[in-house]
Amino acid sequence: MEQRFRGTGTHKVDAKGRVSIPADFRRVLDACDPDREPGTNPRVTLCFGDDRVPFFTCYTMDGVAEMGEMIEDMDEGDPQREALEDYFYTFAETISVDDSGRLLLNAALRAQIGVTDTLVFAGKGKTFRVHSPEAPVTATSRLRAVLSDLPEGTPVTSLLPRKRRAAE
Repeated sequence: MEQRFRGTGTHKVDAKGRVSIPADFRRVLDACDPDREPGTNPRVTLCFGDDRVPFFTCYTMDGVAEMGEMIEDMDEGDPQREALEDYFYTFAETISVDDSGRLLLNAALRAQIGVTDTLVFAGKGKTFRVHSPEAPVTATSRLRAVLSDLPEGTPVTSLLPRKRRAAE
């Protein structure tokens, strides 16, 4: 079964910073964290080091392991490797989903992206983003900008690489 994050949902954040993860997202997190101890809840890695954007990107355990493997293939001392290490290791936190299916975001993380009492979950396939409902759509999604550049009547699937479209 393909494990992808799809959809968008806005959820309440309680005073302690707990927010319910959408059920479909929890299923993907569960399926993509096969190496955890039996009887424990799935985990998610939240990357918060890119302060150019008003959201955090969240990775499954399989997904963050895949990123780690790619980083390991890079040369030691490469500035891009060091930047990726900072993003995926230094400015990242692995959080266990609680027994009620919630994610706990501390006050500093919530403040960084302007989250008060609600949080948006936005599926991005292998990852998902979390952000404030007040974050500008132009900052959280490129869809409108890209569609505005397409000639009228051109389907969004025209953006797929040619070799993939030919296989359809």
